[in-house]
Formats: sequence, C-alpha cells, structure tokens
Amino acid sequence: MSASESEVAKIADENAKELSEQWLDLAGTGRETLAETLAEFVETVEKVVPVSAGVAKQRQIIDAGLQMAQAVAWTPYNAVSSIARSVVLVNVKVDTDVDVDVDLASRDSTS
Repeated sequence: MSASESEVAKIADENAKELSEQWLDLAGTGRETLAETLAEFVETVEKVVPVSAGVAKQRQIIDAGLQMAQAVAWTPYNAVSSIARSVVLVNVKVDTDVDVDVDLASRDSTS
C-alpha cells in the first residue's frame, strides 16, 4: 500500500470513528428523550382514557405505545451497525485475486 493510500485509509478510519461516536451520542440522547416521552405518554393515557373504560384499556394503549417505542429505540443501533459493517467492507483490501480465493475455498470444501 502506498503512502497516499495509507493516508486515505487513515483518514477514512478517523472519519468512520467520528461518525460512529456521533451516532452513539445521538442514540444516547434519543434514549433519554424516548424515556421522557414514554413517561408523558403514560400520564396522558391515564388522564385521557377514563377509569370507567377500565385499566385493561389503558394497559392496551400503553403496551401499543411501548411496542412503538421499542421499534424507534432500535433505529439508531441498526444505523450504527450498518455503518460499522460498511466501514469494514470499505477497508477490505480489494486487490485480492478473487478467482484464486474461490478456487481454494471450493477445493477445501470438497476435501
């Protein structure tokens, strides 16, 4: 690898690390906001849904909200995971002779 390729790879690694750290910070902020929002949501459901409708109805609405929140909470994690996978793929050396690698792999699997 030449000096310029090495420098580009180093910059790409630094940028990927910085981006990952920003995503992790965002995910932390998102978790805090989500917890606050869920607390407000539960309070609102308890105020808006009359007791005469039953606690079961309140619970049903709250459970639906929690399922939605769980889906939202996984979004930053999935994004960071995707970025990490992309970084690994980008940093793989691409001048490998794929034909030789495939031939060796197929020979090993038939042995």
